[in-house]
Amino acid sequence: MKTTASTKPNRRAMAWTIAASLLLSWTAAQAAGLQSGPVSDDPIWTDKPVRIDRKTQGYERVKVERKILPLTLKPTTRVTVFDSSSFQEGGDLYVLADAVAVNPKRLCRGDDGHIAACGQQARLFLKRLIANHTLICQDRFRAGQAVFVSCRAEDKDLAETLVSKGAAWAATPRLAAAQQQAMSRKAGIWIDTECRAVGRCLPQERR
Repeated sequence: MKTTASTKPNRRAMAWTIAASLLLSWTAAQAAGLQSGPVSDDPIWTDKPVRIDRKTQGYERVKVERKILPLTLKPTTRVTVFDSSSFQEGGDLYVLADAVAVNPKRLCRGDDGHIAACGQQARLFLKRLIANHTLICQDRFRAGQAVFVSCRAEDKDLAETLVSKGAAWAATPRLAAAQQQAMSRKAGIWIDTECRAVGRCLPQERR
């Protein structure tokens, strides 16, 4: 008696058949997304100018960071100094951003009653710092015709030097310590009791 072969399908063979069918379907789908036609030999990159049609070509603009170069100033002894934080050079008005000037007409009274022309002394101190020196300045911002700058002369920060010598007071927190030290020494404008009391020298009439 002959034994008939089982007609029950082999489960492993069926699994391979299904996997192959899925692979063929995925390959066909990928091929459908490709454009037909000959492959171009044109280079992707070019060093030649290419005209761009903004109506049909949307290229992303790359933002280029604008570098601000430092200003180099070389005031002479004829430089015009208005007060202890501003001067004119080359037709431009420059103001030190981190220092507040003393009124050139300000008089300061010491504890012993001695009166000093501290405002005029502060103005002349700035002139000595910048005359016949090369200044390297950073343009901080502009207001009208005034250019507010941070400057260095002989590797010394002008605003910090002025504040530490009592020829100006701090306009920014970074010079607060230098101002406190100048006040404790009663340097420059800080010989005046009123100036020390409010941390600055207010304009006043001559005494």
